[in-house]
Amino acid sequence: MVELRCQKGAVTTICGRKVCFEEHAIVLESPFVGVGGLPFAFDPWFNYRAAEYLAEHGLYKFLRWYDYESWYPIGRPIGTTIYPGMQVTGVVIQEVMKKIGDFKIQTPSVLLAMRPFISFLKRSGWRFLPSIKQSYEFTPMSLNDICCMIPPWFGTYASVFTGLLTYEISRSVNAGVAATLIMAIIPAHLMRSVGGEFDNEAVAVTAICSTFWLWLLCVRTPKHWPISVLAGLSYFYMVAAWGGYIFVINMVGLHAALLVAFGRFNSGVHKAYTIFYIVGTAGAMQVPVVGMQPLRSVEQLGPLMVFIGYQFLAFCDWQRRRRSMGAFEFAFFRIKVMALLVVVTALVCAALYPTGYFGPISSRIRGLFVKHTKTGNPLVDSVAEHQPANPSMYASYLNLPLDYVLLGGLVCLWHRNNGFLLLCLYGFVAQHFSGKMSRLVLICGPIVSVACGIWCGFLVDQMIEPFLLLLGKKGYSPPEEANGKRPPDSGKKEEKVEKPEKEKGKAKDGSDQFSRSSLQGSGVEIDWTLEEYEEDQRPGGANHLLRLLQGYAYKSIPEENLARLSDEPGLLAEDNNHAMLVGRAIFSVLLLLYVHDSVDFASGQQDSFLCTTQSTQTEFKVVFLSPLSVKVPTFIQHCDQVARSLSNPQVVFMSRDKRTGQSFIVDDYLKGYQWIDENTPKDSRVMAWWDYGYQITGIAKRTSIADGNTWNHEHIATLGRTLTSSEKKAHNAIRHLADYVLVWAGGGGDDLAKSPHLARIGNSVFPDHCGDDDPKCNKFSFYSDYSPTPMMASSLLYKLCQHKVSPGVKVNEKLFKHVHTTKHGLMRVYQVMNVSQESKDWVREPQNYAQNDFDRAGAVKHNKLIY
Repeated sequence: MVELRCQKGAVTTICGRKVCFEEHAIVLESPFVGVGGLPFAFDPWFNYRAAEYLAEHGLYKFLRWYDYESWYPIGRPIGTTIYPGMQVTGVVIQEVMKKIGDFKIQTPSVLLAMRPFISFLKRSGWRFLPSIKQSYEFTPMSLNDICCMIPPWFGTYASVFTGLLTYEISRSVNAGVAATLIMAIIPAHLMRSVGGEFDNEAVAVTAICSTFWLWLLCVRTPKHWPISVLAGLSYFYMVAAWGGYIFVINMVGLHAALLVAFGRFNSGVHKAYTIFYIVGTAGAMQVPVVGMQPLRSVEQLGPLMVFIGYQFLAFCDWQRRRRSMGAFEFAFFRIKVMALLVVVTALVCAALYPTGYFGPISSRIRGLFVKHTKTGNPLVDSVAEHQPANPSMYASYLNLPLDYVLLGGLVCLWHRNNGFLLLCLYGFVAQHFSGKMSRLVLICGPIVSVACGIWCGFLVDQMIEPFLLLLGKKGYSPPEEANGKRPPDSGKKEEKVEKPEKEKGKAKDGSDQFSRSSLQGSGVEIDWTLEEYEEDQRPGGANHLLRLLQGYAYKSIPEENLARLSDEPGLLAEDNNHAMLVGRAIFSVLLLLYVHDSVDFASGQQDSFLCTTQSTQTEFKVVFLSPLSVKVPTFIQHCDQVARSLSNPQVVFMSRDKRTGQSFIVDDYLKGYQWIDENTPKDSRVMAWWDYGYQITGIAKRTSIADGNTWNHEHIATLGRTLTSSEKKAHNAIRHLADYVLVWAGGGGDDLAKSPHLARIGNSVFPDHCGDDDPKCNKFSFYSDYSPTPMMASSLLYKLCQHKVSPGVKVNEKLFKHVHTTKHGLMRVYQVMNVSQESKDWVREPQNYAQNDFDRAGAVKHNKLIY
């Protein structure tokens, strides 16, 4: 219980955010009173059950686990259909805690002496400060508590890595701190970082941020390439954790390709991407669900082609150095080599395609490029998270930081380093994909936090800079071009290659490759290197072309005008003029007071996010104009409200009595599953829509017909067809498959609301279900007055949900006997009558299966549904 109460604090206290412990803890704790820590929603129940199996049986058996308690009667091969990184993480943490064991630490006397001061601060409103105890005890946590706490733990790490990524792009500490704070509370990140949300994305977002940070770090300069080993390992963990790894590898591959297009390819970048791809891909192929996909999947061929292209580019550079090629000769040589690569690649693809070597694009990936209603898979289309995001969703989950993304991008435009390219690429891809699938709004959280953090850091830097300069910091000085020194970040050795003097724009010796280049005929010294990047100014490359284009542009500008356009005089005046520095300092103080007083005034009016239990509204006679006075408190309050709404498990939630206004706990779903566990035989098979399969096996501990995984479309379609068929027709099939049928009722998002999707999914595999004249199953729906169509009214699902609720609606209890309805009517359980014992016994007999334990095709043949 303690861990769940502190889940928000775990995310945000480390980042320095004010956290509402008392009031917020009540909200987080109330759904768990008498229950204990609970995984949320549907998928976390399966993930926790898988973690339990891993802890009990070990990794070897886990990867070969065939689950006979789900997808009855065919079962499901868990080891080859799961991304096990999250389960492995939970079990490793548990084992480490067991090794550490119990221990107790006495608090040092110095800290105990501060207890009165801490108490005074907490009484003054600083309620987020931790209490100082006499001693602290450590006790290993249970696997259940660890799984519930992994999301907020990794949410903290994701916030830190986001800050490091921001620093790598902007080189501003203040920007990194701001991005960390924003990431800690932005609702797009809270979607998968609240306690109990034990889902793949909870750890995957952390892996995404760490992989991008390490990738940018290893391509900062040529000498940083060894860090690519860590980047590859981080990507390997990403692959093991979530199927969204395709996004990461394609992002890195596109970024590597852009580096070539912008003339930033060098030996360091070549080594970095080569090692990253080899380490990451080799690790990814060890994950059973991935296997050979990195080399066969169409959506992963792009990074592979970039890898091959990098090797050819490195070969061309080796030939240039060995043969001392000039610019034109080298450019022509590269064109020939690249043309040969294209031809060979086309021939190889043409030879492999007929063999079926390349796998098809999955329906989920296809849905990112077409309208969600046209993926070709109604099962995927029916999932709410696969619907396109709308403006209101962006406003809710990205909120205030989204307003400053463009400003942060403009600040990065000043530096134009490698990180800036990734920022632009990430922003475009995240915006496009989230617009196609609302679930992917969560990948917008890091990039929005980065861009907004860069803008905030820029403002803070500008306010602090004059004070630092007045205190003695060295101001801007023009670069020393006469000494011929290389940039300090250079990790390469100078090359001395003799080149013909008639080649314009080429260095006469190797040292000029690292010094300030001079365009012939322009008379102007131009710095071709970027702030944190050593350009490989070899002749005949993309960078050479960019140098020539920039040279022609400078030639068209008169020298006297070019001197005026230079920013050096302005920088010298700003950094070395004492009067101007004092003016900037005064302006910074006024701006700080302006924003601070305005925010304080507004926070007095909206103190819910300050975690006070009583109103502390104060009358201030202050005139303020800053929009931050409203925006910042409103944003923090909005984040707090979103955190509250996300901090309830779906099987247990808070509700409010409309008459009395009192809050109460609704635990119908939990109690319903527990009733099944306590009142049905252990070998019972429970049929329900596939959404609830994880909870049937996880809470009720009974065999389910299907669960929340989409690996078997035909099986789910069979289930949808059965439930939406007529009562007698459905019973003919169900008596061979299940002992009980479970439905969610009571209105809202119950099974009746979902039933049109069930019929449509069933019709996608069995076209005779609704008929050839109705491929979208429109005849199974509601009329405008919410009355059912004839097909729906006669269906088993409608009768099970409305049994003795709607006038004249009753289920035939000779076929389905009503045995339980929960307190608020949200779950109903029916016993299947006249169950076929012959079919049940047949499935139990091992000789009816193939020799391979992973093949239960015989069960499918035996249980063919006859309608």
